[in-house]
Amino acid sequence: MFKVPFNIEMISHTSGGNGYWVGQSKPAPLTKFDFDRVQLGYTKLGNIAVLTKEQVRFSNPKADMLVRDAVAKALIAKSDSDFLNPSVAAVANVSPASLTNGVTPNQASGTDADAVRADLRILMQTFVTANLALMNGVFVMTAGRALALSLMRNALGQKEFPDITMLGGRLEGLPVITSQYLPNSVSGGDMVVLMDASEVYLADDGQVTIDASDQVSLEMDDAPTQNAMTGGGASMVSMWQTGSIAMKAERFINWAKRRSAAVAYCDNCHWGE
Repeated sequence: MFKVPFNIEMISHTSGGNGYWVGQSKPAPLTKFDFDRVQLGYTKLGNIAVLTKEQVRFSNPKADMLVRDAVAKALIAKSDSDFLNPSVAAVANVSPASLTNGVTPNQASGTDADAVRADLRILMQTFVTANLALMNGVFVMTAGRALALSLMRNALGQKEFPDITMLGGRLEGLPVITSQYLPNSVSGGDMVVLMDASEVYLADDGQVTIDASDQVSLEMDDAPTQNAMTGGGASMVSMWQTGSIAMKAERFINWAKRRSAAVAYCDNCHWGE
């Protein structure tokens, strides 16, 4: 994707101009370009898990190591889930909208190979119409849908899509990434997303940071009301007094589309069923 820094205002090119042939001694025509301004602010994912010191001291394997890995994986799962979930809208100064939010999907036309090819043509035509070359195009689908495509055979027993496996591969010349975090549609079918990765801004700190302390007090709730700006919140529990350790994970990440046509998707996919 198009890597950018946090909190830096960038100029985004939203439409191209035209070039013209100009006759000898004739005036060159004017053209017009459209631009927009994009700034990806700091947005972060976070969570906290609490262990007692007895759990840390007497567990085997060590509970703190297991929880450390678990809280980090939970943040990664959350970002992957929200990245392409159409129901995820932006929350100002908190979290970005998913890349598919507000995108009108194409409904899958069937289950056989001809229907798959027809649906893929519609997805790709979206980018052709928007003058996006798909030089960095990539499909995202579930491993189950990729497996179903890999098992499809024609009347001669040959693979319909020979370059794809349940681990990914290529589909009609474009790379395929499989993800277990794509949501199912109401019909039980899958989403299949086609995106031009170079048309997606990504600001990413690059890692999950883990902090641990027994010298803090926590609001023991998964929907805390503490607010450092106003001083509000419920009663607190001391980690030191209760013989506990708090482990906190954070990751700074934000994303946005450079152009509205950077992402398209097919919904209700039952390809290969």
